[in-house]
Amino acid sequence: MGTCSKRATCRCRPSPHNSIALAGTKFMKKVVMSDTNRENQLRLANIELKRQIEMLEERLLEKERIAKALQDSEKRYRRLFESAKEGILILDADTGKVVDVNPFLLQLLGYSYDALYGKHIWELGILKDIAASKDAFRVLQDNEYIRYEDLPLETISGRPIAVEFVSNVYLVDNSKVIQCDIRDISKRKEMEAQLKDNEKIYRELSIIDALSQLYNSRYFYHQLKKEIDRVNRYGEQPMTLILLDIDNFKAFNDTYGHVEGDQVILRLGQVVKRCLRQTDSAYRYGGEEFTILLPMTKSKDAVVTAERIRKEFKKEIFSPLSGQDVHVTMSLGLTLYQKREDMKTFVNRADQLMYQAKKNGKDMVCSDLLPVIGKPLTLP
Repeated sequence: MGTCSKRATCRCRPSPHNSIALAGTKFMKKVVMSDTNRENQLRLANIELKRQIEMLEERLLEKERIAKALQDSEKRYRRLFESAKEGILILDADTGKVVDVNPFLLQLLGYSYDALYGKHIWELGILKDIAASKDAFRVLQDNEYIRYEDLPLETISGRPIAVEFVSNVYLVDNSKVIQCDIRDISKRKEMEAQLKDNEKIYRELSIIDALSQLYNSRYFYHQLKKEIDRVNRYGEQPMTLILLDIDNFKAFNDTYGHVEGDQVILRLGQVVKRCLRQTDSAYRYGGEEFTILLPMTKSKDAVVTAERIRKEFKKEIFSPLSGQDVHVTMSLGLTLYQKREDMKTFVNRADQLMYQAKKNGKDMVCSDLLPVIGKPLTLP
């Protein structure tokens, strides 16, 4: 029995050495696990740190790229600004002061940079018109885009320059500026003026008779139609037509030659111009025949004009041969437009009255003003 009790006691109570070994094993496991966790944590921390460093480096590189892009953009802008073939003026949108101006504008106007920089736009002597006023500057402030097609500027010497003026508002470093693009259009305006002059010359050549310097027959019919339309539209506005023919002109040409005959045509044109009002118009109808339109003129007033032309031309002295003075006369037919009659009838009536004057002895005015015993009035 005692032996069994001892053995039982031996099985139920481990030896001190075994307990120590077991505890040591557990401790070592914990140490190993703790070291493993720490290593894992360190490894993860290193990975995160490396990721953060890479992100920071990427951000720094991006900032460098942005800074370089901005520098490159600024360089490109400055190159364009400095080399632009039109003037550029930069204004502070709040104060209206000049904050930059490019060389082209300085050269165009003859000013130095310091003479313009920092000045208010309304203080600049270069601007004599719209852009020079404070009110106009407020318009520039309130509008993102303004364009003046023809704005007068003035150089330092006082010479005027026509420019096209375009303004745009935009942000620079969170501050509003107004960029004014100023293009010299002086040459363009000169070309436009020359073109207008050429058009005027061409038009005159197309409607002016080269010899008499009066309008030609083509233009006569154009103007006659306009006047007829006017009379038919407004009714109470009269119009008179004079048709004149140089007397014995063929004989004059045959005797003295066409060069002298041309002088007669030229001088007649000059006389007619002197005798007409600004509203009247005269035309070389063909050969030695001429027509005169007298708008807003009744027959009795037209007779006075016709007589003045006849008498003034008769005073002209021609000397086709040395020591020989010659006077040339004309016959004139005069008629008032009848409302709604056609153009051909109107012109033919004046033509018939002119031939009536020739039949009656030439050098006279024949009019349908006051029929006398069925015959037109004739003024010798």
